[in-house]
Order: sequence, then structure tokens, then C-alpha cells
Amino acid sequence: MRRMSDPAYVSESQDRLHCENIEPITQLCDSLEDTDKGPIPYVDPALDVDEARILVLTSAPGPGTASGFLSHENDDDASERLLRVFSSAGLDPKYTIPWLVHPWTQEDYALNLTKERIATGVKPFNRFLKRVPRVVAIIAHGGESQKLIKAFSSTIGGSALAAKAIKVFNAPALHTQSANRKFTPEELEDQMVETYGQAMRLCGIRPLVSGS
Repeated sequence: MRRMSDPAYVSESQDRLHCENIEPITQLCDSLEDTDKGPIPYVDPALDVDEARILVLTSAPGPGTASGFLSHENDDDASERLLRVFSSAGLDPKYTIPWLVHPWTQEDYALNLTKERIATGVKPFNRFLKRVPRVVAIIAHGGESQKLIKAFSSTIGGSALAAKAIKVFNAPALHTQSANRKFTPEELEDQMVETYGQAMRLCGIRPLVSGS
């Protein structure tokens, strides 16, 4: 499998940003551009707004997004961890789509978010959710993601999640700098595998068999 560390793969991905399967998200990212807040990575065009059933919500652009993309194929520890979790759960990545609490890249790819920065992510999250109409589950990785869901639900989101029958699953943070120190990395990954398994059952996604 090619990774975003391959310049040819990155170039190919850039050429596909306006393909029908990802165009609504590309347009959203373009509309959110703000030089004062920082650049926004595009969502990997290998994914598909109509295939997506599980929304993977994390805090902010990490070092892997130096590729220019928010992607499970980025060359960083968090992406490696997520792909291991998908593999252990038997989840085909095509059924997922990533988004960020604060979609703008912070200085030195910092992942800590103030209350104000979490609040600025509410409206973009609402707009993103409208562009992935078949999402049934949201995996909220880490405290910032869970705070965003709470802020969304108590403000402009209202009863939107309930009305669309979208279930939110809380999960540990993917990035080691945000990880829960009460558990080992292996224990945290086991928790994630279980959480994704629950989401898959909710969505009616059958696990891949070994070798698929």
C-alpha cells in the first residue's frame, strides 16, 4: 500500500481532489481557508463521502498532515496506530472518513486546544457532517473531540445527531502526547479495537476476513 510519504502518491492525490467522491469536502476545506488561523489539510481523495459510515474525529492537524492531507495513509505514529486498529477490527478504511476538531494547522503541529479553539470548530464540524450523509457513527478520539461533540450538541447541533440516528463513541486519543497515562499503548489500542467493533456492528459493516 502506498503512503503519503511517496511524492508520486501525493501528486496523484492532489489531482483527485475535485473528483466527485470527495469534491464536497474539498470545497469545504477551501471555504475555511484563513491565513490567520493556519493552513487546512485536505481530506484524502481515496475516501468517499457516500461510502463513509464512520467519522473518525481527532483534535488538530498533526505532523503527518505535512503531506497536505488528512489521511489514514500519512507517515506518522497516529496514522500507523489507526491502521493497526482498523486491521485488528477487520474494518475496511473505505467505510471511514476523518475530520478535525480544529481543522487549521497550529504552530509546530501542536495538538492541545483551548476552549476557544474547540468552539471555532463547531460550525465547520456541522458543515462537514452535512457532507457525509451516510455516516452512522462518530468515533470521538480524546477529550477535545468529546468536548466538541458536547458543544455541538448543546448549540447549533441541537438534536441533529439523534434525529439522524448517529451514535457517538468515545475513544482514547490517537496521538501519544495526548494519550491516557493510566493505560499502556497496547491497552489503549485494545480499547479502540473494541470501540470500532461496536461502531461496525451499529453500521452493519461486516469485518474483513484475514487475507482480504
